[in-house]
Amino acid sequence: MTDRERVAVGGIVGTPFSPEDPVPRTSVLRQRVGVALMVLIFVAIVVVVVRNRESFVDTMRRVGPGGATLSLLAGVIGIGASGMQWRTVQGGLGIELRRSDALRVFFVSQLGKYLPGSVWPIVMQMEAARQRGASRKTVLAGNIVNLTIALATGLLIAAATLPFAYPQALQRYWWALAAAPLIVVLALPRSLPYLLDRVLSIVHRPPLGVALDSATVLRAAAWGALSWVGLGVHVAILAAALDGFSGALLVLCTGGMSLAVSAGVLFIPAPAGAGLREVVLAYVLSAVVTTGQALTVVVASRVILIVVDLLLAGAATVVGRQRQRSFLR
Repeated sequence: MTDRERVAVGGIVGTPFSPEDPVPRTSVLRQRVGVALMVLIFVAIVVVVVRNRESFVDTMRRVGPGGATLSLLAGVIGIGASGMQWRTVQGGLGIELRRSDALRVFFVSQLGKYLPGSVWPIVMQMEAARQRGASRKTVLAGNIVNLTIALATGLLIAAATLPFAYPQALQRYWWALAAAPLIVVLALPRSLPYLLDRVLSIVHRPPLGVALDSATVLRAAAWGALSWVGLGVHVAILAAALDGFSGALLVLCTGGMSLAVSAGVLFIPAPAGAGLREVVLAYVLSAVVTTGQALTVVVASRVILIVVDLLLAGAATVVGRQRQRSFLR
């Protein structure tokens, strides 16, 4: 088996190796660390679900099985599109992964966000990409670029929708929109790669030596826009159980979700936007429902998106293993 083939069959945990080779001790250690990390992730997820079970059950009664299923599917589209955005950016920086491999890396690593701190998804992505022959430095740069593009599209959608749906939200969280011009400039094809190269030169490290082209940025932004719309529809379906579905509600929820997540990322004092996203989204929803109802929708959304994360990670892992078995045959 060639080195390239070894890389192709590597998993997200452990160093890639051929079945006929002895397992290196470092690989065993990485596998054990990976298993321990996943156990901690699932414990953290269970704690979140248990703490919010009453509000979630109450909202699900009102939404009904059909509404819950539609909200779940919209969440799959929203988070799935974010995975495709990540793959597009990494590919633009020269990290070419098969779609199944890329989505497996992304969706499994996203479970790390349920652990304290905001670095676990990136750490898991860097390790998985290293096992596939990619540079950790390039993966890290790709994550920074990906986040910038996601923020740019999210803030632009919020700025385009909320003035019509709920202008008070923009007045209250004006500081998030104030960052939009800078974020959009940084999202331009050559801006961040150039700045990252300058930072690397200051610390006497080799430059990335790669840059995104306009077509890649536009494709990534399109996936980002689809992600925000999917998440907006997901919330709108839950809120519709309390207020009735309408185009105005869809616009409000799309803009609200875009503003809430973007504000959470930009609010540095709160690690990974902990709590702020829920506060902003509840405030936006209070334009159409009571504060208590808005909070139940926010809690239900959080639990459903946890289920979406688990489903996508599980599906990507199953597909990846099937492809790996097919390759070894």
